Amino acid sequence: MLPPDTAGPRRARDAIPARSRGACGRPPPSQDVALIHSRDDCGAPGAVGRLVAVITWQDLQRLDNAHPRLLDSVLALGVLAGSLLAAGAGRTPPPEPWLIALLAAAAAPYCLRRAAPLAVLIAAGLLVTTLIVLGQDTAVIGSALFLAAYTVAAQQGTPATVAAAVFCLVLLVAVAAFAPERMTGPAAATNLALFVGSFALGRAIRSHRDAVRVEGERAELAERAQAEVARSAASEERLRIARELHDVVGHSLGVIALQAGVGARVALSDPEEARSSLLAIADRSRASLHEVRQILGALRNPEESLEPTPGLADLDRLVAEVSDTTLAVSIERSGDPWPVSRALGLTVYRIVQESLTNVVRHARARTALVRVHYAADRLVLSITDDGRGAAPGTAPGAGQVGMRERVSIWDGALHAGDRAGGGYEVVVSIPRPEEVR
Repeated sequence: MLPPDTAGPRRARDAIPARSRGACGRPPPSQDVALIHSRDDCGAPGAVGRLVAVITWQDLQRLDNAHPRLLDSVLALGVLAGSLLAAGAGRTPPPEPWLIALLAAAAAPYCLRRAAPLAVLIAAGLLVTTLIVLGQDTAVIGSALFLAAYTVAAQQGTPATVAAAVFCLVLLVAVAAFAPERMTGPAAATNLALFVGSFALGRAIRSHRDAVRVEGERAELAERAQAEVARSAASEERLRIARELHDVVGHSLGVIALQAGVGARVALSDPEEARSSLLAIADRSRASLHEVRQILGALRNPEESLEPTPGLADLDRLVAEVSDTTLAVSIERSGDPWPVSRALGLTVYRIVQESLTNVVRHARARTALVRVHYAADRLVLSITDDGRGAAPGTAPGAGQVGMRERVSIWDGALHAGDRAGGGYEVVVSIPRPEEVR
């Protein structure tokens, strides 16, 4: 044996020709000075170092989520390797074959650590207890039991965790009974504390995961509810816009058609009357265009108001628009008037508008009458005509459906049908709102 020579490494370095050294004066990898180079010749991270550097904790988590059995198998191999080293593998004499087999049997269950946590704890615990009673070194294989206990608490419910805790307590008692020299007072206290800590940590992790999951579910439910409310609001808004468009456009087209018919009939005999009809068509077209633009503007911008909205005060103007030489429309009011909100006034206006539009389009009537009666507890509205009534088997159109929807908002009632003495009638009864009683 040579005596220690502190200059040996320097001499060995100097023995390498300068031309074969790297740029930093160090031997290149080809000189077989090292088997694995984590840095290059100048100390910078080499290929292996760069490879290790890019493996992050998130990468390991993704790998674990994708292949949990793979990492558990690596854990089992690590436990087995550590146990064999502790048992004297590589030394003379080597461990007995039965000991190697017993250690392998105790480490093998960890391949299923997360698939069957309680079964792994029981199987590994019984085998470790056997090794302790036989007087073998269980520092490595025994420490893995704490990981198994943690896994049970983190992944299983309360019954399984309680069963695992009772099993571990029974193991400690069994070791103390069969191998008292291995389970002294301090050792028992240490093992008990480690088991309690493992179970407590596992339960804390499980509680945190459950809280995160519940919070996520609540957030998802809240998001769904919010989306449903938004869809419902959008649907109601579309229905409102559709009703407004139907009422405005339908009424305007009916009046325009009526005035056009009058103008066509008197174009030769009474040019002045024909001119008046054309002017009425122009006025009605411009007014309708303005209302449609208002409605479409509100559709694009929900915050844009449709005000000023028509109401009860505008019924006279509406009646005057519809009246002409072929249809005489009048309006009557009775009862003691009470304050009517803008929304209720709009409802009444639209119902009268739709009813008169139907008279112009379908009734072939000569007269129509609008009655508004203020009762003490309700508002009664009726629109009657002397026309031909509804054809048998005719289904309610979109206009009548819209009127019923408007009335239902106020908990009112609507009747539409033929009159006993001929003609057609629409009768609406709307309860007086509580705030104006």
